[in-house]
Amino acid sequence: MALIAEDIQLELVDRLRLRGKAEVSTYFGNHDRISDWALSLGFVDGRPAILIRNPQEPDGAVRGFMLVEWRDEQVVQIRDFRYAPWCLVDAEIRAVEG
Repeated sequence: MALIAEDIQLELVDRLRLRGKAEVSTYFGNHDRISDWALSLGFVDGRPAILIRNPQEPDGAVRGFMLVEWRDEQVVQIRDFRYAPWCLVDAEIRAVEG
């Protein structure tokens, strides 16, 4: 949790907003228990992003994404679009190959 700023803000788009390291730490704990996603690096509309896929789906399509903002060497904001599939419709998504 050293990479997380004390004043971090998290938005789970269309569901929830959390502020501060203590509140946001519950988000990470909840995601540790999720098995229907795999994360990879990519870009959404030219911005660095974390792409979300369901590893159990054979098509490997992106099902959501997270935008992360940094200040110095700490995460200060996360916008998680996992539950906002409508955001994928017009988004330009590119995976980082490697």
